[in-house]
Amino acid sequence: MAPTWYYNTTNPEKLREFQHVLGGSSRLGYLKEKITEILDKELETVIQAKAIAAYRAVRVPVIVEHGALCIEALNGLPGALVKPFWESLDTRLCEVVPAGNRAARARGAFCYCDGRVRHVLIEETEGEIAPSARGTGGFHWDPIFIPQGQTRTFAEMSLDEKLSFSPLGKLHARLRKELGL
Repeated sequence: MAPTWYYNTTNPEKLREFQHVLGGSSRLGYLKEKITEILDKELETVIQAKAIAAYRAVRVPVIVEHGALCIEALNGLPGALVKPFWESLDTRLCEVVPAGNRAARARGAFCYCDGRVRHVLIEETEGEIAPSARGTGGFHWDPIFIPQGQTRTFAEMSLDEKLSFSPLGKLHARLRKELGL
């Protein structure tokens, strides 16, 4: 039986997390099609464009993901532009955030697209930017984001613990329910 939906990502860490939670479903396939992402700080705009671009590239029902890191002291930046920020600054992003206001929101979005309709799911986790990077797990901003009520960064947590707090963990549960995975 052919899969009903295909999760598309070129990031092996995102794929590992997705498979960790949803990998047992025979209704899922996996693709590594490189998609050009639009530049916009708004997560909703980026995820919808990414989904239609992925569908046009592969011509099968597709699921895509995108994250955003919204730092209060930076007026919500980098938002969905976090990838180029991270590639330029890496953990030095901690130094850019003033000590008096380290509040941030980690946001995540899935969009599944069957070629006719795009369904967007968004979740977020309140937290703060650590004074310096800590931990070796996860990817991207995991070493600098501390979820609200916690003392450790995502990178200091086990995968299951991180997924219990992270926007992607919340999204996996919603996706499973909405698509019957």
